[in-house]
Amino acid sequence: MENPGLRTLISFLNQVKRQAPVNFSGLARGRRRGYGMVNRYLRYCMGKDLIIIVSERRTRGRYPSKTYALSERGSKLLAIFDEEKEETAVRGPRPH
Repeated sequence: MENPGLRTLISFLNQVKRQAPVNFSGLARGRRRGYGMVNRYLRYCMGKDLIIIVSERRTRGRYPSKTYALSERGSKLLAIFDEEKEETAVRGPRPH
């Protein structure tokens, strides 16, 4: 998947942080997106080491049930953007 866009990426990571540990269905419900889109977000974030698999267990279905959480790298990325958002709120937007 190509880069999903910065706002979308930050929003997705914040959702994982809020709901962690969260499974695939929980992410799809929370994003109000189809499974295909959530699957692409997950693959992208896992490929960039922003999200990790916390647990994996066998269920009745074809694939194992996995739960996800932010990795240390994902947490650091969110912290950078939260810090920038706070600074922008204090000083106002940067002049162009």
